[in-house]
Amino acid sequence: MDDEVGPLLEFTDIELIVKGRYDDAPLVKNRPYAYNNGARLKFSDFNFYISDLSTTVNADESFALDEIEYVDLALFQGEETAEAGFKLNVGRAPIGEYRGFSFGVGVTPELNRTVPDDYGVNHPLAAENRYDANLNGYKFLVIAGEVDYNSDGTYDEEFDFTIGYDQNFKTISSTEQIMLLPDTTNKLIVEIDLMKVLDNGIRSIDFSTQLNTSHDPLDDIMLLLNSNMAGAISVK
Repeated sequence: MDDEVGPLLEFTDIELIVKGRYDDAPLVKNRPYAYNNGARLKFSDFNFYISDLSTTVNADESFALDEIEYVDLALFQGEETAEAGFKLNVGRAPIGEYRGFSFGVGVTPELNRTVPDDYGVNHPLAAENRYDANLNGYKFLVIAGEVDYNSDGTYDEEFDFTIGYDQNFKTISSTEQIMLLPDTTNKLIVEIDLMKVLDNGIRSIDFSTQLNTSHDPLDDIMLLLNSNMAGAISVK
């Protein structure tokens, strides 16, 4: 008796579109944005790694997509390009309905033990400037820019915040249902609101007390940004 052969899976392409927001508006490089206490901010850098991407089949099963990608949301000089988002081809999955999508912000502990020299030139982890031995690994996320404390048009100081360390790898899980269709590039949209990363309505960055993160794994700003992250991200 011949062994039964299960149906062949038909795969389809997935494109991830990551959009930066600030208080629900498109995030544009070096554009002034209002912050709390009458301050204004503008951003020169907002970049991060996403890794361990997967679609959720059910509570016990998922389908793995790309292992790691690098996202730079400070590339956009105008609203039209910012609204179009940062686009990544993140792999292929069987057609059908999925119960969600998940990924991590940062570099998984396994990959964070590697160094740029381990990779070819085009790999997301190959760039030397994205690695910091003082963080025991890669820069998971960087936010940098300038603050104008009283909104008088003169920017008073620069700020530079970096998240690193294995314990700050943040898994984002969405239960938004996904239908992957054949013969097309299926688009998943992830939006991250930078205002909500800085200020979740309860805990916020006070720029007057600290303008840079340290290399301390318990740095207050690093922990605050990491804590605010899940509430700032939506999957559509």
